[in-house]
Amino acid sequence: MNAGLSIAVSGLNAERTAIDVTSENIANSQTAGYVAQSVQLAALPGGDTLGVGDGVQVTSVAQASNALLSANNGQAQGSLSNLSALQQVLTGIQNVFPLGQSASTSSTTASTNSSIAGQLSNFWSAWDAVAQNPSTPAPRTEIVDMAQGLATTFQEASTQLGQLASNTSSEIGSQIGQVNSLLGQAASLNQSIVETSGGGQSPNQLSDQLNNVLGQLSSLAGVSVRMQQDGTAQVAIGGVTIVQGSQFSTLATQTSAGQTSVVASPGSVAVPVSSGSLAGLLAGVNQYIPQYQSELDGVASSLATTVNTQLAAGWTAGSAGPPVVAPAPGGPLFTSSSGGAVTASSIQVNPAIVTNPALIAAAGPNAGNTGPIGTNDGSNAQALAELGTAPTGPDLAYQNLVEGIGANTQYANTQVASQTAVANQAQQALQSVSGVNQDTQLTALMQYQANYQASAKLVTVIDATMQSLLAAV
Repeated sequence: MNAGLSIAVSGLNAERTAIDVTSENIANSQTAGYVAQSVQLAALPGGDTLGVGDGVQVTSVAQASNALLSANNGQAQGSLSNLSALQQVLTGIQNVFPLGQSASTSSTTASTNSSIAGQLSNFWSAWDAVAQNPSTPAPRTEIVDMAQGLATTFQEASTQLGQLASNTSSEIGSQIGQVNSLLGQAASLNQSIVETSGGGQSPNQLSDQLNNVLGQLSSLAGVSVRMQQDGTAQVAIGGVTIVQGSQFSTLATQTSAGQTSVVASPGSVAVPVSSGSLAGLLAGVNQYIPQYQSELDGVASSLATTVNTQLAAGWTAGSAGPPVVAPAPGGPLFTSSSGGAVTASSIQVNPAIVTNPALIAAAGPNAGNTGPIGTNDGSNAQALAELGTAPTGPDLAYQNLVEGIGANTQYANTQVASQTAVANQAQQALQSVSGVNQDTQLTALMQYQANYQASAKLVTVIDATMQSLLAAV
């Protein structure tokens, strides 16, 4: 009888543990990083010669982990975060350059944030009016206003790209701070896992927390993880180990020759970040923003060179007076506010022409050989009007810039959509093994409850049998 009671009690204890574990699974089905657990049972060997056992015991509470699927999922999530961050940067660049061929106004010195292509088109067309009415001040003033509008738009686009670069760098710094915090947590959890296991207790809850931390690190910095036999995690980025046991390195950024990189301390070891959102942001600030800033500078320089070269071939209008005004060679319409090369941030309209639009060299190249002439020669202005259809120049340069941005953004959009499907598949594959299936867990819970009731019934039957035997004595 005593052996029977012992067997029944062991069943009650084992099934109670199984019920508790299953209940915990159900309660944590939506908890990030949680790995489903299961109770491992084994028969208690008996001491009797017939080989009858002494019941059942819980040998361990195991986690349904899978190292390969976890690694695949981390890699997939890191790649998705990388592409998503780059997509964000490229979308920001694209927003700096509105599409379309129309400008909202045709005569203003204030930026309308309209398409540079549209402003260029209107600018070239405005030279027709000067060519047809070279003696009329209004068309010349219109040219100056449009030129100032273009210069302002270039300056604002350059400023917006600079602000985007600054914001991206700030986001990199913020994410570096998050990574450092998570690295510290990973090292601390490693230590706690070792101490808990050494004390004979289950470290499963700590392992779940570590899984959550590692998942966040994968999304941020594309870490690679190698699980150790003692349950701790060795974490590396680009082959550089940054967490080993309870020791960890901290990351920082450094800038050299205009390039931002990540280093680990102590030692300032270069860390090649090639995955995670940090990789996408670094590509944006190191490659794409500088590339399109350079191309925008090229468009501004091309505009200044194209217009100024043609103006240098013409002459300002002279007059017979009084007083007599002699024709003069054409001066530049666009200059640099910095005194150096014309860039998107430095392009401006020649202050002398802003003050006196009559200095625009609308007359043809022969005007300077005729002495004092009238103001009816607009042949150079006509030549300027035709530059908008030239096979080279700022229009084509700007078109190439916008098409390049569009192509890269579209490619990023396509890659994000494709990688999202891959990441979802990797997540589902991992969840199918280590995640919590509530239907399965509820079914198991009912089974364990039935087993518990059966063990309790055995206790009742043994008790009733003993009472009957005692009453019969």
